[in-house]
Amino acid sequence: MSDNARLAGEVLLDVGSPEEYRATVLRFLTDALGRIEVPLEARVEELAGGKAGQIHGDALTGLIQLSAASLELGGMFQHRPYSPENLDWLADRAAEGRSVSATAKIVGQGGLTVEVVSVLRAWRDDADDRWAVLRMETPTPGTLVESIRSVADGTDPVFGSIGHGGDITCTELEHALGLRDLGDTYDDARRILRGYDWITVVPRQLATEHGGAAAFAGSNLSSVDELPSGALWLRATDEFADYRGSAVWAVFQALAPMLPTGLPVERECPGVPRQASPVVLEDAAKYGATRAFDS
Repeated sequence: MSDNARLAGEVLLDVGSPEEYRATVLRFLTDALGRIEVPLEARVEELAGGKAGQIHGDALTGLIQLSAASLELGGMFQHRPYSPENLDWLADRAAEGRSVSATAKIVGQGGLTVEVVSVLRAWRDDADDRWAVLRMETPTPGTLVESIRSVADGTDPVFGSIGHGGDITCTELEHALGLRDLGDTYDDARRILRGYDWITVVPRQLATEHGGAAAFAGSNLSSVDELPSGALWLRATDEFADYRGSAVWAVFQALAPMLPTGLPVERECPGVPRQASPVVLEDAAKYGATRAFDS
């Protein structure tokens, strides 16, 4: 299991009131961490039977660490071990506007990190605290899809995706279009789709404007589900491994009228190569798009 094998899933949200946001973050963390515990222990057993077990022996164990950005310590982080009480503490820190995370990892002798299995984040935009991203990174596709679907089902999502694309502030398509200012597209994200991936969450406003789930009949997508909010959950293929070639084109063509206009260019990634979900290098305007981001 390596970092390159990880998938990432995220949902962009309107924060709402501190109380509403706190409840959303707590639900996300409680649900996702509950799904992670079994794969974490299974991975410990797997590593114990190999070289890591020979090196670390009985010291090899799974650990979940909770972290919150500290307002008092100049941007440093406060850490606590995973427990229901400390999850409440973490949700309180999120409600204060801090970015918080939960990291599931395997440690060995001396507390040395052997492997990071999953990372959960609730990230608040420092420049505009109306927005937050709930994000999960893990190599376990089933756990990731279930956790992100649970968030999308329980909120009114502005955008969401699962795949290898983008980062916590910019989708792969936004990078390809040269939109590099963090969060500049959030205000428009209910009228212009920020991007697409193996799984894409379309906000209810765009879904309604473009005919809802029925509009995707014959689109060659694996599935199109309407969420409780009216948003759409689009899945390109049953398995992520099949998301390539014609499957990517099917997603692009199905979503093109919702996408920003402009010609994407291949993203430059100097240094260590990174996994990236593909972007079709065509201007969506050729396929029905009419709107552009201002940034």
